[in-house]
Amino acid sequence: MSGMKDTSAPLGCYIASLVNPEIEPYLEERQFCHGLVIFSIPEYGILFRCRAEGDEIDLEFASLFSLLKFLKTRLSNQKISSILVHSSNPEFVFSFRPNSKHLTPGSSREKLLKEYLVSTQLQVTLVEPRKNRALHSPADYPSMPSDRPSILKPSRSDSERSEFKPFQRGIKL
Repeated sequence: MSGMKDTSAPLGCYIASLVNPEIEPYLEERQFCHGLVIFSIPEYGILFRCRAEGDEIDLEFASLFSLLKFLKTRLSNQKISSILVHSSNPEFVFSFRPNSKHLTPGSSREKLLKEYLVSTQLQVTLVEPRKNRALHSPADYPSMPSDRPSILKPSRSDSERSEFKPFQRGIKL
């Protein structure tokens, strides 16, 4: 299929978040965040992780919104119309039921979700942590075959704003 996704099937994605109350003293002294926002798109060999501060449900929604933003900005040429998001957080999955306190009508989360889902359908499902590909090691993701072109094309703005930062504190939610 020459790098193009079958648009009839939903794109399988995985999200996760971790909160570690204790981190290495060196990182603690430098005010590094205790949490991680994680998403994975195995079909494209993508695994994203970023430090963030927040409680578990906030970080899980941050993982979803990071995934949606990535799909909108970096994979827009793939014409993805349906996404199946797997999460191991039951509270997050059940947030999509009516009368959820996490997606109340008019809330900032609900508004942001509607913005991202204008032309994309979203399904959310619960997956066991051992089957959550966002929690797997990067070594579990195979390299792209040499005959398959990369779908991610760096833009001029990417190279202009790129700089080496060996340590970043993360994002605050």
